[in-house]
Amino acid sequence: MSSQNRGSQSAGSINVAALMLAAGQSKRFNGIKQLAKVNGQPMLLHTLTQLTEHGDLTRELCEFNLVLGANAARILPYVPDYVSPCIFPQWQQGMGATIAFGVQKANSESSHLLVTLADQVAITREQVTTMLHHCAANPENIIAARYKGILGAPVIFPRTYFSLLSELDADTGARKILQQYSASVVAIDLPNAQFDIDTQLELQQWHQSMGQDQKN
Repeated sequence: MSSQNRGSQSAGSINVAALMLAAGQSKRFNGIKQLAKVNGQPMLLHTLTQLTEHGDLTRELCEFNLVLGANAARILPYVPDYVSPCIFPQWQQGMGATIAFGVQKANSESSHLLVTLADQVAITREQVTTMLHHCAANPENIIAARYKGILGAPVIFPRTYFSLLSELDADTGARKILQQYSASVVAIDLPNAQFDIDTQLELQQWHQSMGQDQKN
């Protein structure tokens, strides 16, 4: 992706595009994870509803793209109209390649990219809004969730990093960028980000925890 807009954003003036990753086959889950029931909804829809408050968050974003791949035809009917689905034909190449594909779909006017994961079922709109506020105050910095001593998604990248994101490949994801540029990261403690569902057991454990501490 072109880097001609690098450094163009100013404090308090941001234009954030969102990208949710939901392209994987989820072999460890033994099923179509995006459609597994969470709180009576398909997981993908639950996460979107939780994160955006039924789409309200999208008013603060210039766009919200959703990358699909494996089982896309089965998942598409459940995608709400406030997000734009993009199908990545080479989804087998892994998360890094999926991010590289997704960043190239970002609005050319966007100053930042918010990367989220479809299986982070506990992230709330309030938490993402907090990250957006930190982004507005620190527009040249990466804003990343911190949990269990690591940095990860959700994460907001300034356009300065778009070219690096577009060069990701294989299954490494964007964590290597967070590690390489750790001095430029504003870390937001976000324990909810540790809850991602990769197996049927983790889904069962999530259901068992519902109503106890799900908002914390």
